Amino acid sequence: MDQVICGKVPTGDDQCRFDYHVLEAAIKTIINERLGDEDHPLSAIQPSPYRQCATFVVACSALNASATPTVFRSYNGENVRVSKCLIWQAARATTAAPLYFKEIEFGNPPIPYVDGGFGHNNPSEIGLSEAKELWPAITQFCLVSLGTGRSTAIEIGNISESHGDIEKQRSFFQQLMSSLPDLGKWIPGWKTVKAFPPGVITLLSMARALASLVTNSEEVNRRLSKNSAELVYFRFNVDRDVGDIGLEDWKMQKHITAHTAAYLGEPETEQKRLSCVKYLIETKCK
Repeated sequence: MDQVICGKVPTGDDQCRFDYHVLEAAIKTIINERLGDEDHPLSAIQPSPYRQCATFVVACSALNASATPTVFRSYNGENVRVSKCLIWQAARATTAAPLYFKEIEFGNPPIPYVDGGFGHNNPSEIGLSEAKELWPAITQFCLVSLGTGRSTAIEIGNISESHGDIEKQRSFFQQLMSSLPDLGKWIPGWKTVKAFPPGVITLLSMARALASLVTNSEEVNRRLSKNSAELVYFRFNVDRDVGDIGLEDWKMQKHITAHTAAYLGEPETEQKRLSCVKYLIETKCK
């Protein structure tokens, strides 16, 4: 249940908006259906009839999110080693979005992990680095990057400074409504309220964090776009209407599908898609 919008901010194991047990159970069910064991190690993924794909996911230390991200790998490389964890543990670590799902601890000694999107929302550069470790003799790589939609960054001040200042809180709330217009329906008296519920304060804090992630994602894209010497780069990212849909808005799936289909149907996107497919096919056939 989404408790924050109802004004209830859980503490302890239930400190986040959604129950991580539900997510964890779903992940384990999928792994068990595919591999016959929900506790299957990441290092022992069975080869398929086709060429096995090297896979990694990214997480961050919950104690130091600004540190070098943790890469959970299913492969060995020139200077990297396969990760010693279970598949579901890696999946939980990379989906533990702050304030949405509780962090997960594992390892010896146990380390708490959160979603790699916290500071590494676009892992394309990490992917390029991993490819170099896997194929050190290769001098040129092709990278296909799929974004989740460009968001409108909203400037949110330091929410901690607004404690007890209802006017500043109201100003933050109004800024947030520029991207979430239905927010006012949840707090209909926001213009005259004397104190916002704790859940709304948490939501404002979350908006501040998400705004910084938007900048991070596009900055990585800009850097890779300039890296023409060793990289053939294709970036696909819906440029409107999708990026501002929240992580929790699963009911908006039809909207995401419609906006993505419209984006793919645009002449410029279609040309880029065809160029990408042509390059991949021609390179594979060489």
